[in-house]
Amino acid sequence: MIENIFRPNIDEIHPYEPGKPIDDVKRELGLRSVVKMASNENPLGSPKTVIRAIQKHAKEMALYPDGGQYKLKEALSGYLGVSSKEIILGNGSNEIIEFIVRGFVSEGDRVITSETSFLIYKLLSQVVGAEFVEVPTENLKYDLGAIAREITDTTKVIFIANPNNPTGTYVNRAEVLEFLDQVPQDVLVCFDEAYLDFVDTKDFPSTLDYLKRGNVIILRTFSKSHGLAGLRLGYGVATEKIISYLNKVRQPFNVNSLAQVAGVAALGDKAYLEKSRQLVLDGRRFFYQEFEKMGLEYCPSQANFVLVNVKKDSVKIFEKLLKKGIIIRSMASYDLPQWIRVTVGYPKDNKRLIRELKKALK
Repeated sequence: MIENIFRPNIDEIHPYEPGKPIDDVKRELGLRSVVKMASNENPLGSPKTVIRAIQKHAKEMALYPDGGQYKLKEALSGYLGVSSKEIILGNGSNEIIEFIVRGFVSEGDRVITSETSFLIYKLLSQVVGAEFVEVPTENLKYDLGAIAREITDTTKVIFIANPNNPTGTYVNRAEVLEFLDQVPQDVLVCFDEAYLDFVDTKDFPSTLDYLKRGNVIILRTFSKSHGLAGLRLGYGVATEKIISYLNKVRQPFNVNSLAQVAGVAALGDKAYLEKSRQLVLDGRRFFYQEFEKMGLEYCPSQANFVLVNVKKDSVKIFEKLLKKGIIIRSMASYDLPQWIRVTVGYPKDNKRLIRELKKALK
């Protein structure tokens, strides 16, 4: 039987379930107006500067992309103030997480993160048969001290989503520095900063300053603040030694031509980035005010979403809102059965969500 060659660690994996697409909801429920507030996408859509750049280069799609990704790496080098040799690009930052696991983790090695964090860390660790450790949170926040105490001789990688998805919480500069001093040099610390551009707190760590420690890698993405989720483009920053090593497990044409062009254009569009940031900051404040009026507990967020306790079965609330043309995310798969995560949208969409949520909770 073909099942005899299935690997047990793969067979036991529950695949990641993305948010429902708008077209699926329209088709299934016969709705004309649907707003998606589930997957932390940018409600502004893609920047016009990016669209024009893609249109200009669309005729080049018959050619393979630049395998060395020169122009985008040079643009990122200037943007970040690091060498282009300290940058690796991925088909979304998810792919770079895969590079890290495939490159550094063998069967039986230990990977550590926090509970209630990005599910992809666990999924990819299961693929290689690693021992995956989820350390309990402290008030839905990473407990770095507890994570440090879980480090063993077999520990290879520690993932820290900062700000964290799905809670929106963060660990500050002092906490991170104290933590890094406890981590052995042969353990890689990965800071996943997908939501960095929405941070508005002054004590957030400047992780690029920690690269000289030699065992730090930073992941960022164009999906959120730059509005390019559909192109799947992310990057990692680490020492030249780490990046050179990870390039050995990277496919030669892993980032397509249009994504590379889009990345360069997006980095130059500072006005769009600031508009995205301000939309999120205003939307977060609106949600806080409304949730407080409704008597609902929520997590103050440093990301473009807010986690809120609806005090009812979150799957049922998801289903009720779906019928009203609003897609949100139930947190049942994160062992938070009464919590939902809502992406900040346009003001009219935020108001629509609150209006329908009040009805769903009655």
